[in-house]
Amino acid sequence: MIKGGFHAFQIFWKPSKPAIFFLLAILLGALGISLFFAVSMGSVQISLSDTYRIIFSKMGAPLDIGDISKSTLAIVWNMRLPRVFLGLIVGAGLSMCGSVMQSTVNNPIAEPYVLGISAGATFGATLSIILGFKVMIGLGSFLGALVATVAVLVIASMQGRMTTSSLILSGTVVNALFLAFSNFIISIGANADSVMSIKFWTMGSLAGISWAHLTLPAVVVGIAFLFSLPNTVFLMP
Repeated sequence: MIKGGFHAFQIFWKPSKPAIFFLLAILLGALGISLFFAVSMGSVQISLSDTYRIIFSKMGAPLDIGDISKSTLAIVWNMRLPRVFLGLIVGAGLSMCGSVMQSTVNNPIAEPYVLGISAGATFGATLSIILGFKVMIGLGSFLGALVATVAVLVIASMQGRMTTSSLILSGTVVNALFLAFSNFIISIGANADSVMSIKFWTMGSLAGISWAHLTLPAVVVGIAFLFSLPNTVFLMP
């Protein structure tokens, strides 16, 4: 069950169930408002009212959008909205993974950067790009993260029982090592194209996203979410 993030939250506040539902309602409302702002802002500024009309008219609402140009319609519906939704899906997946990680290692402050996992993934992707294996970047990143995870767990448990302090300290060491390795191979073997590719993979981008790209991430995150709630999701009574 996903509980790590909530336990970390309880360190500062122990809310009742009505307070939790109220907080979730506020956060969902803020998410909806931020969605409209994200779609309306960009190199082409589009008013919030036009954004509202375009989105809800496409969803079937009886709103008049005859005064809005076709280019504006395309920008909102075909370019910006898919990016915003994919960012939402990816963010939900990352937050879920972070909570599962906290629950797995029984540490409410555990996260990929603290534990060196992100640094390991960066090293794997960087090494794949430098060596010219660009079709293997995803696999290289995964293997780098896996090696970093194993290294942290091994180092943290060397003195016997793994504690919060040993886990964080081990993650700090592994994080520094993999970042140093990444910077070293960039300095000795990267050209301009490789540096741009490395920056793209480490920073990420939602450029060029269309509605067709949303199906797979949504399905994967949805299935992962269901599997992360074994005590609350039942297929049969």
